[in-house]
Amino acid sequence: MRYGGPARCLLLAMSFLGLAGCGTVAGGTRVEGPAPTAIRWTGPVYLADARSIPRQHPDVMDLTDVTTLYGLKWRGWGTPRAVATGLVVDFSCQSLCPHGKDNPPSYPVRLVLSGLVKREYAAYYSNAVLSPAPPPSPDWAMDVGDLHLGVPAA
Repeated sequence: MRYGGPARCLLLAMSFLGLAGCGTVAGGTRVEGPAPTAIRWTGPVYLADARSIPRQHPDVMDLTDVTTLYGLKWRGWGTPRAVATGLVVDFSCQSLCPHGKDNPPSYPVRLVLSGLVKREYAAYYSNAVLSPAPPPSPDWAMDVGDLHLGVPAA
């Protein structure tokens, strides 16, 4: 049996009307309450040191190949901005240091971590800023400044 012109048009029109009404409620869609906000991170948070070793709020760490931090005391670990105070031992100036090769110098510093990058089961800080506390740093000290920290691939 072959459908003719008017019967075919009527069948198509009924199909479209039936599909147009599927899945809707009288009066359209209704939205209640505020839009969902970002979910706060609750997993472990790390920073990768100069050797790519993941550490959680370390008290000692190698920030660079020649800069080691000691006695770090943390505030805000796991938040978007973690801050530590401690001492930096600057091994880069061993030959030029006023203290001599066998006694590398140290001075108080402030370390600020930011750029929290979330991975499947953990998050990592991706940026570090090291500054003397209080400024200025000793004239023999190497300026570490702003550093990009290693973050595992997604």
